[in-house]
Amino acid sequence: MVTFEDGRLQGRKVLSTPRHPDRAVVHLIRTFGPVSSFSHGTTVATNAVLERKGARTALIVTEGFRDLLFIARQQRPRLYDFDCARPSPVVAREFCFEAPERLDCDGSVITPLREDDVARLGDAVLQAGAESVAVCLLFSYKNPAHEMRLKAEFEKRGFPVSISFDIVPEFREFERASTTALDAFLHPLVTAYLERIRKELRDSGGPEDFYVMKSCGGVAATSEVHPVQLILSGPAGGVSGALLVGERRGRRNLITFDMGGTSADFSAVYGGVPVWTEEGYIDGLPVQLPILDITTVGAGGGSIAWLDEGGALRVGPQSAGAEPGPACYDRGGMLPTVTDANLLAGFLDPESFSASEIRLNPERAEASLASLARDSGLSMDETIVGVRAVVNANMLRGIRKATVEKGVDTRECSIMAFGGAGPLHAAELARSLGVREVLIPPMAGMFSALGILLSKARLVYGKSLLIPFDDAAKSVIEKTLGTFVQQAEESLGRQGLDARRTVFYPSLDLRYHGQSFHLPVAYDGTSDMIARFHSTFRQRYGYDLPDMPVEVASVRLSAIVDTSPPALPTARTGSSAAPRGARDILLSSGRRSVNVYRRRCLSESFRTKGPAIVEDEGCTIFVPPDTAVTIEPDGCLRIVLI
Repeated sequence: MVTFEDGRLQGRKVLSTPRHPDRAVVHLIRTFGPVSSFSHGTTVATNAVLERKGARTALIVTEGFRDLLFIARQQRPRLYDFDCARPSPVVAREFCFEAPERLDCDGSVITPLREDDVARLGDAVLQAGAESVAVCLLFSYKNPAHEMRLKAEFEKRGFPVSISFDIVPEFREFERASTTALDAFLHPLVTAYLERIRKELRDSGGPEDFYVMKSCGGVAATSEVHPVQLILSGPAGGVSGALLVGERRGRRNLITFDMGGTSADFSAVYGGVPVWTEEGYIDGLPVQLPILDITTVGAGGGSIAWLDEGGALRVGPQSAGAEPGPACYDRGGMLPTVTDANLLAGFLDPESFSASEIRLNPERAEASLASLARDSGLSMDETIVGVRAVVNANMLRGIRKATVEKGVDTRECSIMAFGGAGPLHAAELARSLGVREVLIPPMAGMFSALGILLSKARLVYGKSLLIPFDDAAKSVIEKTLGTFVQQAEESLGRQGLDARRTVFYPSLDLRYHGQSFHLPVAYDGTSDMIARFHSTFRQRYGYDLPDMPVEVASVRLSAIVDTSPPALPTARTGSSAAPRGARDILLSSGRRSVNVYRRRCLSESFRTKGPAIVEDEGCTIFVPPDTAVTIEPDGCLRIVLI
């Protein structure tokens, strides 16, 4: 948690409470008392999908499309694996119901939805024992009348209802249905979670509502957010913070690296712009929303080390979590984890988690790794080095997926590392990626929370048009954008935000006629958008098709409000460049004694060569051999490969 009071930013970390995730948040609210404003990022939605712990959800589709989520796309997760299986949808087939209605592709009614059919569907869903309802009808993004009628019926019966026209009014039936189903699946859980926090804020004398981080990289009041928009709520905060630090430092190409207890999250900022996607996935399920393109791998401090059937050492994706946690937490965990290996390798001080009221127990860590060493036939040191090497290899694959596979040249980037464990591994990964610079921002251990606190309010709207880009298209585009602006101003009013401080960013998804993919292009009514699209296409693919007609797939609008957040902090510095002591650490080349520094004690002129350890609040930073580390004027700790 990061607080801003009387011009000062302060951070505090507490253990999460996975069984009751709101308890840790409520505890912090009670600790700090009344607040004037509260912003929150959460993994509740993410974990609910990964663990399939959402509501029993009914899906209403157009007659004949009951198996929409199960047929999905004819894409194989692994092309040559004949035994591969698709991830299961969040809706069971027996909870899929058909509505006898049909719209044409232009939204005109072919088969009207009758009132007795609406009542019959309501009875069937009620008898099935569903807890929430998702409605996704064919071509409803052109005409939502039938979806609205079904929504009214199910709300009358007490169901929380998600309709595709509200969630994602765009074409591509399967992705739209998947996104709507996910929203309904999450609705009861996420709504109850947010309401408990709202109640605690009100009871403590705070505001009636609070801001929550969305997957698109901005915040909005909880009353204005769909649950599915929170699937990357936590990791998005770190990307937002990295973007601000990058702007201040003049770094336009960044790889963000956030390693916590359960996972590691990677994203990229290229040319000063975060990498986006409208084709995101969570646990293999498509989410058709504009979101930051974040790659997550099961590689965190709590990731469990194990041997596969062939005797090969693996790490993750299973995690010890916060309860019971790694063996060294001495809270009942018995399995070896990355944190146990880092502790025995000398990278962590047993007191480094004291702020969370945990003292790391090396004896417990050694006992957990001893059994792994025995089973693998390795020495203890070989096992420790092996665990660290395997988790680093897992993270390298994740980084390459988030960068190289998206056309980002890692050699042109700096790594921005944060989270409780990111700064401990980042510099080791940099050399394998051809990256020469690693930046550790101030408050790195709580940087995602800081990014959320600093984030501006952001609203995103989109609608599919699927029309030729001709003279008539401009009036349709302008009308659609006008509707979005009106919706944004109404939403901002409900949130108590000043619409006059809002900057609008319109864009179009354009494509050549006959293509199934599109490219986003910033919209300007006075510019030649056709020429701009040709140029964008040529820049991306190396050629263009100047004689091919261009289509408008979708219109989009981002509304960003300048909420005047607190300024980025600079790290507290001291007047010394002397180490606070020395410690033996285990490298691949053997054990070695290295200096240990405390970040808050170091002077602005500090510089040293690796290997070294720098201890910070909430995280530990490893400076490998053949690197040098300095403290920059803005407080960032900079590691450069020599």
